[in-house]
This record gives sequence, structure tokens and C-alpha cells, in this order.
Amino acid sequence: MQNNESILLQNALLYEEGHPRRTQHILKVYALAKLLGELEQLSEEEQLLLRASAILHDIAIKYCKEHYQGNACQEYQCKELPQLVEKFLTEANYCPTYIPKVIDLTLNHHNYNEPRSLLLQLLIEADLIVNRFESSWNQEQIERMVPIFKTSFGKELFQK
Repeated sequence: MQNNESILLQNALLYEEGHPRRTQHILKVYALAKLLGELEQLSEEEQLLLRASAILHDIAIKYCKEHYQGNACQEYQCKELPQLVEKFLTEANYCPTYIPKVIDLTLNHHNYNEPRSLLLQLLIEADLIVNRFESSWNQEQIERMVPIFKTSFGKELFQK
């Protein structure tokens, strides 16, 4: 029998309809967020929230591209993300009290202002590390992002 997380990940991957970059991005951010959460010794509930947020953090991109003439800007994503997150979590039978927490994390994963919760910190670090691996960042871009990192492993991995 599948657990909630397996259903959520399966549904998110199927939703992307095989789009190579977005599908791979979900898997990479999910795996790295899971590792960061384990290294930070999060509680089981915190791990679950972090992993769900990692799976859904960019779920609005496809919807926005389809409904806003190809435009998936942050404004449109933030507008559409809450309803999509709620739909995906509900379909995967997540506890209803988790929905606003995952919405908050996903809405803020590009908010680099402090203070931020440990869960948001880990989601941001996982996403930035994967973004760096997927893109060609110059040294100036890398140096600008270094102060965002707080975890030892996140700092080390981002800089290597």
C-alpha cells in the first residue's frame, strides 16, 4: 500500500507530464531536502512537511505557463500555488492541518530575508543547491547567495 508521500510524489511527477527539467528538479530538490532534514535531525512531522514542500515548491509553474500565455512569474505562481498545494495534499490524504504549513513553505521558498524557520531554511538551501547544479552561475552570483546558507552541509555543498 502506498503512503501519502509516495502518492504525492507520483501525482506531482505525473502532473508534469514528463517535462524533463521540472520532473528532474522535483526529484533532486526532494532528495536533497530529505538529506538536509535528516542531517538536521528534524522530527518525523517536520520531515514530512519539508519533503511535501520540496515536492510541491514549483508545482504552479506548469499551471501558470498554460494559463498566463507562457508567463510563470513569481506573482502568478504565488497566486495559483495555494489552491494547487491544497489539491495535491488533499488527493494524497495528508492531514488537513499540514496544508497551511506546506503552503507557507512553498510560497516563501524564494524569500531570502531573515528570520526564517529551519524548515524554510532547508527548503531554500535544497532549491538553491539544485538550481546552481542545473544552471551556469558565475562567481558573483555564487558569492551573492553564500550568506543565505546556514547549515554546514548546505554551505559546503553549495560552494563546491
